[in-house]
Amino acid sequence: MSFIEFTKKNLMTFFIIVTCVTVAIAILGANFDKGTTFGYEAFYSPIIIGIIAVLPSFVLYSKKELSLKQMLLRRILHFIVLEMILIGFGYFTKILRDTNVTISFALSVFIIYLFTNLITWIIDSRTANEINVGLKKLQG
Repeated sequence: MSFIEFTKKNLMTFFIIVTCVTVAIAILGANFDKGTTFGYEAFYSPIIIGIIAVLPSFVLYSKKELSLKQMLLRRILHFIVLEMILIGFGYFTKILRDTNVTISFALSVFIIYLFTNLITWIIDSRTANEINVGLKKLQG
């Protein structure tokens, strides 16, 4: 995969993450911090978290085709690094104040990670199918 394709894919991933983070903040906030109101600066939170979440994606970059085992190992490493960075960011910004919130946050990161990978897989699968259909038309 070229670096430009990798960057495009990460940009798409960023927007999926920002959308999911916005939903997660609404759900977690409604459960753990019901009475709090936010100013307009709160709109930056999903964007900042999205940027932080995309940065570890460079673990997945490779110019050559990876084997299934190599990609699986990179995905696991990516997820661990992602959790560590986001939980560290949560403690640094004092978003994570206690164990229940931290566990809920980590679970949200996991769910968003799975959802983002699912959406990316669906999009990539459709693209591959369209390419295959086009190739069959050219051959036949």
